[in-house]
Amino acid sequence: MATIFAWSGALRKRGELDQIPELMQFADCLEKASVKTIESGRMTKDLVALYEGEATGLNSDAFLDAIAQTMETL
Repeated sequence: MATIFAWSGALRKRGELDQIPELMQFADCLEKASVKTIESGRMTKDLVALYEGEATGLNSDAFLDAIAQTMETL
């Protein structure tokens, strides 16, 4: 999650500097989808132990796929 938010923050800043609102919107959507994916109980295995409730531990690729699926619904 930290890496995703670091990249989304950098993308948002690049969008601001280059005046690309679509890039800023993408960064916001990526962050929202990441949080929503975790709130739905799908997360990387290292976060499962910290989560209170039912959770599915995913490897990194599956987690990124889950975030992409969530982004499609936003």
